[in-house]
Amino acid sequence: MMIRSRIWPILLGILLALVTRGTFLAQPQWIEQRTSYFHIIYTPSDALIADQYAAIIDSIYEELSTVFALRPTPPLMLRLYPTSNDYFAANPTARQVPGVIAHADFRRREVVVIVERARLQSETAQINNLRHELTHIFAAELSDGRLNVGLQEGIAQYMELPDRDDKIAILRALTQQGALWPWSTLDDRNAIYGQPDLSYPQTWSIVTFLIERDGFNQFRQLLVTIGRSSGYRLAMATVYGVSATMLEAEWRAWLPGFLQIEAPSTSTAALDLSSVQQLLTAGDYEGALREIEQLSAIADPAAQSKLTELQTKAETGQRANRLAEAARTALLKGEYEQAGRLIGQAEQAYAEIGDRRQETVLAEYRRRVARGLHASETLRQANEQARRFDWIGAQTSADAAAQEFAALGDEVRRDNALALRRTLNEQQRTLAAALLFLGAAGLAIRQISRQLWLTTEPW
Repeated sequence: MMIRSRIWPILLGILLALVTRGTFLAQPQWIEQRTSYFHIIYTPSDALIADQYAAIIDSIYEELSTVFALRPTPPLMLRLYPTSNDYFAANPTARQVPGVIAHADFRRREVVVIVERARLQSETAQINNLRHELTHIFAAELSDGRLNVGLQEGIAQYMELPDRDDKIAILRALTQQGALWPWSTLDDRNAIYGQPDLSYPQTWSIVTFLIERDGFNQFRQLLVTIGRSSGYRLAMATVYGVSATMLEAEWRAWLPGFLQIEAPSTSTAALDLSSVQQLLTAGDYEGALREIEQLSAIADPAAQSKLTELQTKAETGQRANRLAEAARTALLKGEYEQAGRLIGQAEQAYAEIGDRRQETVLAEYRRRVARGLHASETLRQANEQARRFDWIGAQTSADAAAQEFAALGDEVRRDNALALRRTLNEQQRTLAAALLFLGAAGLAIRQISRQLWLTTEPW
């Protein structure tokens, strides 16, 4: 048993050594080649293609730097994985992306190519791999890493060498079938990468439309603005002066001419109303009404019916917001009964549209109304007690009312309560002085009386 217990660790060590040695041998042996702007990392078997890439990668960098008016600080990295297995071993999540040949990691400022798959492509397609992935790094740097996946893929395709026949064919089919995706999909990473055969032509056409509409400099400004905005829709409204919804409608109207096909009739499905829904959900009723107004100009009767429903909801929400604000103003003025009525109307309006976001605020307003009414009643009781000369009770009530009004921030009524308290104090001092005077006067009269009415003593 002792011999066996000694042998097991030895055998386990040998097994681990073999596994480790196998793993070590399975790792690619990397070689590095440097250009003016890149470190190219590759294996000995890929030396020829590495030389080919080295001959063109710097010129692509220079071209993109000129177009984007940006020079990412070199060196950048170009890594060439010899096989798909090598690539997936280093990037396991990439197995979920159909047909991946290359990718860019803008955080590491690295472009990656799977040589095994790239060799099956034409020379133009291989150059486009580099142009496409390097564009991602430029676009990410301009947008501070906040550019969504749809626009990222759109601009990366736009910067490729012209090769658009397949994209045009797919776009024609989608347009004629009324199957174009809404722009809300631009933020959906799973949709974009889950069906790249459908998503890539559409994102390319969107970027092409924006650049043809207002020029590349304006699109570059969009990238910069996205880096400072809460989303691409706000950035588009800022840069282009119209909402993303209107730009989407323009894109749909532009696309048939670009594809040289007959424009299909506008349908409800062609209008993406998700932006209005998002604004309503966020409680931005003014923004929703502006969006509805713009969409109404291009909506067909069926879409207009839906817009009318959304408009009614937005107007109700807007009215509810105004009522809630009016209730707040009434509270600040100490108009507690009026505030209570306004709160009830606001609660009813919010309930009509299912907006519960203001429930906590309105409940707090109600508590303040109740406290204000109670303090007002306490102050009324203090005045009543003062009229009955119940000065001690009146002082207690006035003090309680003043404290409550102060807690509510109602300075006017707090001052009224304090003024009553001062009046009561003055009345007490006056009464005390009067009593003291009367007492002194009584003593004096008594003394004088004694002097005047002294009995004459007998002789």
